[in-house]
Amino acid sequence: MTFIEKRVRPVKVMQAVLKEYEHPASGARHIHLATDDPEMVFLVAFPTVPDKDDGRAHILEHLALCGSRRYPVRDPFFSMLRRSTATYMNAMTYPDRTVYPFASTSEADFFNLLGVYLDAAFFPQLEYLDFLQEGWRHTLENGKLGYGGVVFNEMKGAFADPMRALAQGMDAVLFAGTTYAVESGGDPLAIPSLTHDDLKQFHASHYHPSQAVFMTAGAVDPAAVQRVIAEHVLDKLSGQAPRMMPELAPQWDAPRSSTIRIPSPTARDDEYGMQLAWLAGESADPMAYYRAQLLEAGLVGDASAPLLHAMETAGYGRPSAFNGMDPSHRQLVFHLGMEGLTREQTEEARALIWRTLEKTAQTGVPHAVLQAALRDLRFSQREIQGGQLPYGMRKLLQALPFEMAGGDIMTAFDSEATLAKLEQDIRHPEFFKSMVRELLAAPTRLTVTVEPDARYFEARNAVEEERLAQHASAMDEREAQRIAAEAEALLARQRQPVNNDLLPRIRPQDVSPLPRPLHDLPEDSGRLLGLRIASNGISYGRVVYDVSAFDEAEWPWLDLYAELLPDLGVGAMNFAEAASWRKQLAPSFSVDLDAQESLKADAPALRINLAFSSRNVREEQEAIAQVLSKSIREARFDESERIAFLIDQIAENQLQDLADQGDQYAAIAAELPYSLRRRFQDAVDGAGALRFYSALSRQIESDDGLQAICERLSALHQRVLAAPVRIIGAGVGEDGAHLARLIDVPGADPDSAPTPPQRERGAPASVALTAPAQVNHCFASWAVPRLGHEDAPVLSVLANLMTNQVLHQALREEGGAYGGTARYAAHSGVFTMLSYRDPRLAGTYEDFARAVAWVVEAPLEREHIEEAIIGVIGELDKPRSPHHEALQAWQLREAGVTQAMREQFRRGVLECTELQLKAVAMRHLQNAQPSRAAFAGNAAQDLAGLEVVDLMALAGQAA
Repeated sequence: MTFIEKRVRPVKVMQAVLKEYEHPASGARHIHLATDDPEMVFLVAFPTVPDKDDGRAHILEHLALCGSRRYPVRDPFFSMLRRSTATYMNAMTYPDRTVYPFASTSEADFFNLLGVYLDAAFFPQLEYLDFLQEGWRHTLENGKLGYGGVVFNEMKGAFADPMRALAQGMDAVLFAGTTYAVESGGDPLAIPSLTHDDLKQFHASHYHPSQAVFMTAGAVDPAAVQRVIAEHVLDKLSGQAPRMMPELAPQWDAPRSSTIRIPSPTARDDEYGMQLAWLAGESADPMAYYRAQLLEAGLVGDASAPLLHAMETAGYGRPSAFNGMDPSHRQLVFHLGMEGLTREQTEEARALIWRTLEKTAQTGVPHAVLQAALRDLRFSQREIQGGQLPYGMRKLLQALPFEMAGGDIMTAFDSEATLAKLEQDIRHPEFFKSMVRELLAAPTRLTVTVEPDARYFEARNAVEEERLAQHASAMDEREAQRIAAEAEALLARQRQPVNNDLLPRIRPQDVSPLPRPLHDLPEDSGRLLGLRIASNGISYGRVVYDVSAFDEAEWPWLDLYAELLPDLGVGAMNFAEAASWRKQLAPSFSVDLDAQESLKADAPALRINLAFSSRNVREEQEAIAQVLSKSIREARFDESERIAFLIDQIAENQLQDLADQGDQYAAIAAELPYSLRRRFQDAVDGAGALRFYSALSRQIESDDGLQAICERLSALHQRVLAAPVRIIGAGVGEDGAHLARLIDVPGADPDSAPTPPQRERGAPASVALTAPAQVNHCFASWAVPRLGHEDAPVLSVLANLMTNQVLHQALREEGGAYGGTARYAAHSGVFTMLSYRDPRLAGTYEDFARAVAWVVEAPLEREHIEEAIIGVIGELDKPRSPHHEALQAWQLREAGVTQAMREQFRRGVLECTELQLKAVAMRHLQNAQPSRAAFAGNAAQDLAGLEVVDLMALAGQAA
């Protein structure tokens, strides 16, 4: 029996049609969002509701991609990454569901992947050795018992995020007795309790057609997809079971309180926090969902909102990163809280929040605030968003929880009926007040005291070591032999040549020899640039100042300027009034500082852009011009207390995120000797930024120091306004050109921009950046030719080849790191090998060296080279949103990337040979000393000769 069409409904706001199908025999559902988007999207999702912290749903997601009945090859997922031109491939475990999505612009490739994904999800092999590799295993190194496994190490890295610890701690209380109370990704202290049989039983109970939701989007025929689903799955699996659904949290009779400890590198006296969390309605209820959105906008939506304003002007602490609505579970959670407190201030902060809520329950908020919130919700449904996720995929993933929780999935795509009802509700002054009163009276309220713990990782390590010691003392020779035999068998499997002949693939001759056409730009018309885009009625304004001529010492000041300006006053308006004014005019306003290396000069030169951006529906694009023009012309930097508060907030966030952002610090440190862009990033996002904000934190402690900062920012603003400027409007038809003419800002003619200064490359780095954590991130970088050189396309293929044929196996499969890859930055001329969430350090650097030797010495199979070629082409051909397509074309033109260069690069990729790969590796990598930088979670390990640099010391904290 085939799928039956149940409903067809137009989604006018997206210019799409929603089609819903069901398979009567199994209960399987298929949701199709029909659009003319050439990027075809698919996903299959299952409810996964574990009741233990052992990570079974997460580990099963990994194992499902390690070989299946129809494709009994090791790691078909990673094999298809290099045999496909997919624009997106992934698998994700959420607290209550697991999703297997992909996207492609090629119909042949789409259906190739569809077959592989269906077999992986429904008929995985779930081999024991794969369980040991991807989940967890005992290891014996030099007689010492330990743990290994990809997920085990991945989650050690994930636990570095203090916000994750806080979220999970609150969920354990709010959702006690439900699947949300457990760590869905797996707690490394509990993962070793999971058995292989547990995993197989979890798959059997959860991964069945009766539980499955299939979703597609784009210009793909749903009937053709259904035929493949029927052939591969439904004709082979029978039966029907009630749909699983995560439990609702039990009702509370009275509010509760709890104390939660989170990791902190220093655990200073002012690193406490307090959090209020309320259980609200169900996420799939559109009225509950949007009411919570309005509550968030009214209370903490911007600096003028009563509660956010009270927190930011309290004179102590700062607003919590959690403030607002969390829709990620079946039930909504509403958060309000503060961080950066002393223990004594936690009660003071709670009282402040409560008083402000009580006052707001009496006074309400302006009607215009709620109107702007509804406008933003409509805007988000209409905008074609860019980013890492394909647009269609983003929409399906947002809609999936509605479908899985039994709601009306249409409301995820078009909520106009609900929004229209709320439009009527907000006209009544009592509407918002009543929502606040309900919050105050709700019994399902959790009050949390957040305590910083400098021994967080030390304590977890102690528990792990104690368990290992107990196990080792009770372990007999037979078990030791079993562990050794399993390790030997796993290594032999990992090193066994893989025959991927069963897997489909796209070959170089199957793709176009020409680059994907860029957006058609108008001729360079100087100051104004109007872009025609298919934007679904959204207009975009962008004012770009060329600040390339600013001295290197001013880079961090430019970054501070960009960070602060959107949160400060404008003209006669203070920061709160300016925030309210902007929010009522347009859904967004941002200031971004970015740099790219220009290819117009013979030697590396850096182009630095400071971009002011806003967007809105085309009917209100004049408001974009108002926001940009006034915000730029009349920015003010005299609100010293506000500036001190914002600087302190940035510095504290940097400190708390040291471990979680360790890979970023190491990547910048390794590549900055060879990359001007990385040298810039070091000043604004790397170790240089830690030093800068540490100095600023001391400077704001005195009135004179703070006044000097304000004066420097004000002077910098005047210099920005005198820099060369480009005004860019983008929209439907002539909207973009009209918008560009409306924006009125000062600035020099862009043709007057001086040539960016050229800078020499530096000496290789050799540093281990340290902060308390449980994993490492390792980087090694080489200076190589840039885009335009004949070796550039070969280097891009080489990076893909080394990733697929050496580093994935050595670093992930054998080494246990979550990721291991090589990459080539063509604009900068830097080749990098890296590992992510890695239990090793010295061994990883040895593997980097072996990877170079392998390319030079081993025979390279043509099939593997072709897979690497396809991997590069897939990256080159990824589509973007219409706005990002147009901006990319302009940015490439500004960087000096010509059509001839793009054609030469693509031709070089498609024609790449074994001899070229070996020659390039010998010429640029074999005998060159790489620049090495690692983030090391433990300074006592073998650091491979790297010099220790304490990140906490750079941030102004004692080691």
